[in-house]
This record gives sequence, structure tokens and C-alpha cells, in this order.
Amino acid sequence: MQGMHPRFLFLSLLILIVLLAACDPFAPVVTPTAVTIIVTPSASDTPVPTSTQPPTVTPRPTDTPAPTPTATALACLSTGGQIIPFDEFRSPSAGENLRYRVYIPPCYLESQRRFPVIYLLPGEGENESQWDELGVDAAVDQGVRLGAVPPMIVVMPALGSIGARDSFPPNASYETYLMDELRPAVERDFCTITTRAQRAVGGIGRGGFWAYSLALRHPDTFSIVGGHSADFEVSNIPPANNPLELALDAPFLQQANLRMFIDNGADDPFGAGLGTFSSRLSARGITHTYVITPGEAHDERYWSAQIDEYLSFYSEGWTRDLGALPSCLEPSP
Repeated sequence: MQGMHPRFLFLSLLILIVLLAACDPFAPVVTPTAVTIIVTPSASDTPVPTSTQPPTVTPRPTDTPAPTPTATALACLSTGGQIIPFDEFRSPSAGENLRYRVYIPPCYLESQRRFPVIYLLPGEGENESQWDELGVDAAVDQGVRLGAVPPMIVVMPALGSIGARDSFPPNASYETYLMDELRPAVERDFCTITTRAQRAVGGIGRGGFWAYSLALRHPDTFSIVGGHSADFEVSNIPPANNPLELALDAPFLQQANLRMFIDNGADDPFGAGLGTFSSRLSARGITHTYVITPGEAHDERYWSAQIDEYLSFYSEGWTRDLGALPSCLEPSP
């Protein structure tokens, strides 16, 4: 390097140091994280572009300390809710016994309050115990105790053979069972808030298909819907009942005011249908959230790990204050 200009010599040494650092075999490896795509509509009249905004990485929700209770909050000494099984519930429309389970939150009886409700549907081949086995009841218990989620009622019905059939009203249908038989029974027997803003529906696989098929066409009943590894590529579905077709051109979706969430592991075979669904909503500027988690597949280990995130989504905006909930001694607002 004799005769080399000192500034050039300095730059050469700096480049060499950077290259050696980049090749460091002991450098930390970046762990892939879930990609969250949140699509929001444009505030102007300009047509929304078909591409979504750049994916952003969002952290998993963590337990946060309970907020300081207000003067109207009711004391709740119970630390856990309760699962109530309904082993006999014969559906006239389905012609079969469709069992279900209901989770009631801590201090449900003592408070005499009305609670928001989530209907969580299982995957095909599973039964009314799937969500319970994934840990949803324990997650609500802990979330309520820590103030991370509000107290809520969770209804977990079976799919039965009717839920596996591509059958829709006026024919015998799982839709008829849930909308006209199960929901009225739950609202008769439990203290629920019966407004759409306090009612959500979601499901896994085939249950996710039913959740979206119902919510997209009944936004007057449900304001919140989730599809977890949902099976949207189902054959023989009439366009009027098919979430993929409804996302493409249903004119009422832009005014439906639905809060929508879909997710899947990157290795889930149902991810292609969910990606198509998200792209079609994005092209129309319809608000929704789509989460893809690297290295995960279509299995219970994945869904169990997402329970806290699911509950946070469904219950966003619901009050954590027992004293702020409407009285069960009065009709639902």
C-alpha cells in the first residue's frame, strides 16, 4: 500500500471490517415473526388501490396489570369461571343431538349482570370440547383476573354431521341450527347482551367457514368475526353463501361495519384460500386483519398458542368493569 492516499487507505480498512463483521458466524440469527396485514379504508372518495399497505410486525399481546377499579366496580372474589355442558340439545332442523358447552365468567351469578358473548365453532371432525381443550376457559380466567380481557360468555357448540354438509336455508342447515335454535336458547338461559356490538362469532377450519358465511350475511346479528385456519376453499358452496365470492363483489360488505380477523400458519394448506379472501377485501378497501405466522401449520399447538390474541381481538372495546355492564334484572339494551 506504499504511496496510497491516507483517506483511501482508511476507507479500504473500514470496508474490510464491515465485510468481516457481516461474515461473523457467531452473529445472532433473526427469528421470523408473525406478519400482520391491517387494511383500513381510505377517508377520501378516491378509489382504494388494490395493493395492501406494507405488512407490519406486531408483538403478541401480553398480560397487563388490572386497571384501578372505579367507584362503581363490583367486587369479585372468584378467580375462575365455570363450564356448563349441555349434552342434550336435539335440533329439529338438523335432526340430531348437537351438544354445546357454555363458559360463564367469574362472578357471573353474584354480579347479576349481562355479558357480551362469543360463539366459537370447532373444526370438522372435532366436537364441542375443542376450544375448551385448547385452553380458552383458562385464558379467559387469567385474562379477567389480570385485567387483560373483559368478563364474557363463551358458547362452544358441536358441528355435528349437519355442519359438515354444504347445505343452506331453506334446506336443513347448520345456519338454521345456530341462528334459529342455539342462539335463542343461549339468550333465554343466560344473561347476555343481545346487541350486535356485544356478539361475536369465530371458528377453526370448517367452523371458520361457517363463522364467516354467517357474519358476512348477518351483520345485524354479529359485529365481530374471526376465521382461524378457516377453510374457504370449500366446494359446492352457492355464491350467496361463499365467503370468497362475497368478498369479491357483495355490495353490502362496505357498509356492514364488521370487524374481521383471519389467521393461519405459513405452512397451513388453507392459507391459499385465506390469502385470496384477504386480497379481495383489500382490493375493495374493506377493513380486516390478516396474520400469517411463520413455521406453523394446521394443528392444535398453533391455535392454542394464539388463544390470547384471539380473545383480545374478539373483546376489543368491551368493558372490563363489572359495574358498567347492564343488569340482568332488566331487558338487554
